[in-house]
Amino acid sequence: MAINITSLIIKSEDFIIGKKTYTACYTPEIDEKYSDLMLKTGDLYRRVEKYDEDATLDEQRKLVSKSYKEMSDNSKEYLEAAIGKKEADEIARYADNRAVTIVKIAQAVFEAGQSDELKQKYGSNRSQRRSKGND
Repeated sequence: MAINITSLIIKSEDFIIGKKTYTACYTPEIDEKYSDLMLKTGDLYRRVEKYDEDATLDEQRKLVSKSYKEMSDNSKEYLEAAIGKKEADEIARYADNRAVTIVKIAQAVFEAGQSDELKQKYGSNRSQRRSKGND
């Protein structure tokens, strides 16, 4: 008897944000974009770690503000590649351009393309209906 491993192949996933459904398509280029996002995040982290401890409060605020913007921009760039520019802009607006939220969404989109763990973690409408006996 053969083992069916078709579920390991994920070409696209749908996501609901607000009342809209977005589709991410997974390609080798998208994987490269996520790797680039991780490298940029690591570089940003190293720059923050090296920052002068004697910096003034204003200098620290500028660094934090710049860091959040850079994290958000990098994550949005990944989302644009995965779902499209217009859609990434819509999501950013829906998230009130909050950097932490945009970063989490980009991470979730990437993780969904790697395995079904995200569905297990957050559920899907269908699985939620089944658990309630409403299928």
